[in-house]
Amino acid sequence: MNDFINQLHNHRSVRTFTDKKLTQKQLDAIMGAAIQAPNWINGQQVSVIVVTDEERKRRLAELSGNQKHIDDAAAFLVFCMDYSRAKHITELHDKKLEVMENIEAVLVGSTDVGIALGTAVAAAESMGIGTVPIGGVRRSPAEISELLELPELAFPISGLAIGYPADPLPAQSPRIPTEAFYHKETYVQNQREAVEEMDKRQQEAIKVRTGKTKAHPWSERIAAFYSERYKEYGKVTDVLKQNGYDYK
Repeated sequence: MNDFINQLHNHRSVRTFTDKKLTQKQLDAIMGAAIQAPNWINGQQVSVIVVTDEERKRRLAELSGNQKHIDDAAAFLVFCMDYSRAKHITELHDKKLEVMENIEAVLVGSTDVGIALGTAVAAAESMGIGTVPIGGVRRSPAEISELLELPELAFPISGLAIGYPADPLPAQSPRIPTEAFYHKETYVQNQREAVEEMDKRQQEAIKVRTGKTKAHPWSERIAAFYSERYKEYGKVTDVLKQNGYDYK
């Protein structure tokens, strides 16, 4: 394996950062990598707001669920799906932006954001910079849009806190068995076994990390989130609709 593959295999989310600032050259390099990421029809439906202002980071931390690591990070990158350029282009050519009436717009925009964000993570980590994605920006999408002065059709999908990791580096989070993720030719129905194994792996990781022998199973936490806690993100649909995403 080469060094880049080893870096990807060694990924971990970093939530504690030093006070060391990032240079403009480093930020430009990360953004230069992200803009080169693949995207649908080369429509480039992504914009990224790079925030280093301390007061604005503090406010973003509050709006994202009081996540202190946003405030502590050297920079906070807000990745937005953005059809404002596409709207300008269609108007320029006397067309209508009909894709906004289809859920395809959200699927494409979110996918493009994910690819760009993943590329930014890889670029940052290649320079020894730690990262953690923040889905919490979708808790308060209207307020964050106002704070960042986003135009209509630009919507915050995910944030990315970046900075130099404080010692010690966190342990890697466990993953489901490879065979439950990596299917050859056709889908293999083995989710029950995968979930049971993931619960065991998570329990062992918590034991190593904290010394605790009892913890809520991974599956219990995921079930609770998707049946209850997801409601913390309940503003998303309404704000999307208000922002021009008129899908049926």
